[in-house]
Amino acid sequence: MEDGFLNNDLIVRFEQMLDNRENSYFDTEEFYEIIAYYLDVGDLPYAKKALDYALDMYPTSTEIQIKKLEYLLAIDRLKEASVLISDLKDVGANDVDYAICVARFWSLKENPKKAIEFYEKALEFGDDREYIYNCMGNEYLNLNEVSKALFYFKKALELDLDDDFAFFSCIQCFEELHLHKECIEFLLQYIDLRPYSEIAWSQLGQQYMLMKDYEEAHRAFDYATLINPKSIMAHTQKASCLEKLEDYEKAIEVYEETLDLDDSAAYTFMKIGNCFMKLGKPFKALKSFHQALHEDPQLDQAWVATSDLYESMGNYEEALYYLNRGIDLDGLNIDYWKRRAYLHIQLVRFEESTLDYYRLVELEPNNFYNWLGLSETLITIGDYQKAVEAVYRGLKHFNRAELYYQLSNCYYLLGEDENGAAAFKKASEMNASLQNEMLQKYPILENRQSESYKKSLKKK
Repeated sequence: MEDGFLNNDLIVRFEQMLDNRENSYFDTEEFYEIIAYYLDVGDLPYAKKALDYALDMYPTSTEIQIKKLEYLLAIDRLKEASVLISDLKDVGANDVDYAICVARFWSLKENPKKAIEFYEKALEFGDDREYIYNCMGNEYLNLNEVSKALFYFKKALELDLDDDFAFFSCIQCFEELHLHKECIEFLLQYIDLRPYSEIAWSQLGQQYMLMKDYEEAHRAFDYATLINPKSIMAHTQKASCLEKLEDYEKAIEVYEETLDLDDSAAYTFMKIGNCFMKLGKPFKALKSFHQALHEDPQLDQAWVATSDLYESMGNYEEALYYLNRGIDLDGLNIDYWKRRAYLHIQLVRFEESTLDYYRLVELEPNNFYNWLGLSETLITIGDYQKAVEAVYRGLKHFNRAELYYQLSNCYYLLGEDENGAAAFKKASEMNASLQNEMLQKYPILENRQSESYKKSLKKK
């Protein structure tokens, strides 16, 4: 056991007995408390040791047997627990712990209705009501009966306003029911009783954010920062509200206040940089992004944000350099590969862009525009055969006219006029409205259609 848990004389005496390999006397109530303690803190090996000693001394004690049942449930030995439940049925009928154990058994068996039935029996004893209400709330969530779950979490909170589990469970229920106005009313009532609750003010701010009432959200987060001036979360949310209100100067001030509190300041510097961008101050933004990179060189978002800034300034070489560093850190981010394909095109590096699109169709095969971009870049570099292969691969995912127009273009450029004409016919049948656009995009299509039209006139 950790030193922090050795503040209970009973626990100290029990563990000294184990350490010294002695036999000390404990009555049933003491063993009950010892086993309950270890089960509560989740130290199951010590719970088992205490249970073994207790059963050896008091094998017929109902209280110890119920603790054994609780232990069996904790280690998920449900078959043994089921037998013990049956054995204790008569003697445990008037015991709240037994009823709670049986309820937990049915919960572990994924039978919420049965669990609720036994929790209701446990309520009749009048003990542990707060705990039982929370358990019933969980079971109703398992049944997807969120309104009933909310009812019981509220009842638990009424018994103890400082019950964080019940409090956050209530918030969860309101959000699942999309009752944001009702949640705000609930929080305001809670704040009337606990006016200095930082979590309540923060949750109130979040609800106002969801309602897009940024003025009220800012007010709530401001209270949270007054209650706890060292709360990074409250400061960050307050600054986020100011961003929504387009007061970027004040948002920067609040973000800067968090720098002394935050161990991971990289994200904060990024947010400051984004605010400077919105203020039209790119060089200050660049300084903030570089500070973010200094704080955390492994933060891919900071590399990409710097890349975006250089791109907005028209410096594609620098933008590509920083984007590549971001991709080195997160090679599965599809957006990064799309941006790199775009930058390579801007830098007239179509071969490199083609490789980007090959990666994109591998990562995101169900995106039509990835296939369209791949075949387009292959056409641009003159690799028509690979473009044909890419189009056919794309057609397995998307039977789209655009791909057939591309296919027709490639076949004509490869000198396979018959295949080109067949693909063009197919494309036109699928979407004739695209024809003028595609004729302008791929001049050989217009030439071949003109030649075909002239031949048909001669035959007449």
